[in-house]
Amino acid sequence: MKRLPLATADPWRVSVGLLLTAAGAGFVAMVLGWRGAAARTSVADQVPYVVSGAMGGLALVVFALAVLVVQVRRRAEALRRADLGRVRAAVADLAAEVRLEAERGR
Repeated sequence: MKRLPLATADPWRVSVGLLLTAAGAGFVAMVLGWRGAAARTSVADQVPYVVSGAMGGLALVVFALAVLVVQVRRRAEALRRADLGRVRAAVADLAAEVRLEAERGR
């Protein structure tokens, strides 16, 4: 069986990596839009740079970070549920032990 690289072994890591890359691309788009607009003296020439670069980049950053927040919350909830499952199993084991001890004591 072929082993996957560590980065692709956990889907959560892959999604976080992709979302951080998308946010980084959004920041790059904003910088390029800013540089393009700053190089023009006429407002009419600046508008395409601001709309496509700066606004598009900002939208990409906001989208990527919003989805990243959702992913982080989903993982935290999954870990909390796993912990709760372990606690329930421990309580069930303890209850079984108490029942066994009570039956032996009769």
